Parts: sequence; structure tokens; C-alpha cells
Amino acid sequence: MEGHLSQRGKSKTWYLVYDEPTMQGQKRRQRWVRIGRMSKSGAQESAREILRQIDEGTWTDNRKRTVADLLNTWLKDNEHRLAAKTWEGYESKLRCHIIPAIGEIPLAKLKPKHVVDAYAAIRAKDLSARTLVHIHRILHAALNYGKKTLRAVKENVASSVPSPGGVSRELAPLREEHVRTIIEAARGTRLEVPVLVAALTGLRRSEILALGWKRSVDLQRGVFAITHVLEQSRRYGVRLKAKTKSRSSRRVIPLANEVVEVLKAHRARQDDDRKRLGHAYVENDLVFCNEDGTPWPPDTFTKQFADIARLVGMKGSFRFHDARHAFASLTLKNGAPVKEVSALLGHASPMLTLSTYARVIEGMGREAVNGLAESLLMKDEGEPFR
Repeated sequence: MEGHLSQRGKSKTWYLVYDEPTMQGQKRRQRWVRIGRMSKSGAQESAREILRQIDEGTWTDNRKRTVADLLNTWLKDNEHRLAAKTWEGYESKLRCHIIPAIGEIPLAKLKPKHVVDAYAAIRAKDLSARTLVHIHRILHAALNYGKKTLRAVKENVASSVPSPGGVSRELAPLREEHVRTIIEAARGTRLEVPVLVAALTGLRRSEILALGWKRSVDLQRGVFAITHVLEQSRRYGVRLKAKTKSRSSRRVIPLANEVVEVLKAHRARQDDDRKRLGHAYVENDLVFCNEDGTPWPPDTFTKQFADIARLVGMKGSFRFHDARHAFASLTLKNGAPVKEVSALLGHASPMLTLSTYARVIEGMGREAVNGLAESLLMKDEGEPFR
């Protein structure tokens, strides 16, 4: 599809002019699409995007485009950038919450008040604060895409509306005895080693289940190289991806000597399974897998962990991901620098670590100042200063 730009009126508004496809013998049909007032380079960029969508059959006239049209376009255009599970979560939140509330509103008529009313209706569903924050972030990102990339809206109205989530869920304080209880509960089960690894490395579930003996593990040096994740989604099933959650998630993790010894014993047991099953064993080089070598589905893994937590009365109060939180909290309490803990966790920056574990760090600071006060303000006889 080809077209050209034209400026009309005193306001110098840009229009894209193109010929609609016609059958042989039909008269020429010229179409004018309003782009708006902007620089010529901006209008050219918008025109190219509109023509691309026309060629793909996905373009909708902004005058007829609804909020739902934009949200679905954003999902389609960004699917390749997101993990399948993440994309499914975004799609579900839009389909179940945002689109029913404001999906039918024409995009050009969307106002902040529409979003405020939508959030009020969504809050009435008694969703968690975390889910409400995610819904706000998804809508904000989609409208930003409509403004900056598609140029379908002049203003991101979600920018002027407070998040409906309020205060995010605070991490519950985790103590060493919580972790010891879970480790003991997993002893003798297939989860014994992965639970121990999670508690002593802070790895995510997707990272643990993606570990490969050849690509990830160096027992001689005592390190893990985190380069892959194992994900599970409705669309793709269980698949190994050579892509981590973020660039900073690609990292090298040092292993305690005890973990190295546990992994050696685990590999020996796995070799026994391989010999026993013979041709029935599926070689995937996975450190943690099903008994026959096939990938361990993350959702199945989580359910099995929840069963163990239930046996010791910790179901709901200790999720597998809490082993990662415990690792961060306890290493910080033991004096590890925030920057080092951030690197071990694969956080994008130490600021993320600081914000996530602010309560732990505040507690450490309070202990420090109380200790200093006690040291400086005691009389020689050991009585407190008055």
C-alpha cells in the first residue's frame, strides 16, 4: 500500500491520502485519514505505521477505534517481547477486568473519569492490591503505546489517574526456622534438592527447573551459570527458553560447598535412573526433571511444593518463591552488601532490592542505632544514662 501526505486547513493538520483497493473496472476510491497536527517527520512516521496496518488488515480508523481495539492491538504487537505466561496474564486481566469496564468506549472519547469509574468497579471485585497495581500498569502501558507508537490517542489518560491498588503486599518477615522447617519437610522427596538450592541461591523457580548439567553447572568451580528459563503456558505448554527474565538475570551464582556435595549425590541418583530406564529415559541434560528425564512442569512443581508446605502447616504462608525472599532477607541480615545481594538475585538495580526488602533493611538499621545508643549512653557502672 502506498500513499502521500497532505496538509489542510488553517490548523495545518496532516492527512494521509491513499487509494483503496478496487476490483478491475471499478472507479478509483481515494481515502483521507486524519493524522493530526505535528511535525512532518512525525506525520511520516504515523503514515508508515497506518499503511503497514492497512497491508496487514489490522488498521482501524481512529474515529471508530474503541479502547478494546487498542488493547487487543497492543497485546498482538507485543506478544513476541513477552514471556508466554506473562502475556497470558496481561490478556486475562484485560479481558476479565478492563475491557468489560471501558472496552466499548470510543478511543477518542476516553476520559480520566472513565478510568476512575472502571477502577472503582474493579476494586469491588475484592482483588488483591498486587493485582490492582498490575491492571493499572498494563492499561498505562497500552495507552502509552497508543500515544507514542500508534499515535491513536493524544493523551495517556491513565497517567492522571492514581493506581487503584493502594499499598502493595508487604513481604512477611521470614526467619531461619521457617526455611529449616521447609527443608526438613522436603527431605526424602523429589523436591529435597531443588528446595535446598532455592534456599541457598535465591534462584527463581523457572531458573532452577531450566538448569542443565553441561550449560549451567560447574561443580569444580562451584558455580551456576543462569542463561535459560523453563516456562509453562496454555499456548506453548512446557518449553525451555534461552532467554532470562531480564538482561541482569543472566548471571553467575556461587555455590556453597554443601550445595556442591548435594548436587554430586543428586547427579549419581539421576545416573541410576538413566541406567534403570534405558531407552525410556529422555535425555534433556536437565538437573531437575521428571524421573524419565522429561522437563518438570512448573505448575506441577508448585503444586507438589504446596502439598509439602501443607503437611507442616505452612500452606499459604510459605510459597516456593518465598525461599527466594528468605535468601535475600537472611543474606542482608548477615551483613552482605545490598549491591552483592542484588546481583545474586538478578535484579535490574540495587534500588529494586532496596525497595523490595526495605522492611528488612530498616530493621537492620534500627538494631544498629539501638546498639550504638546502648554502647554510648551507658554509665561506667553499667547503668543507663539519664
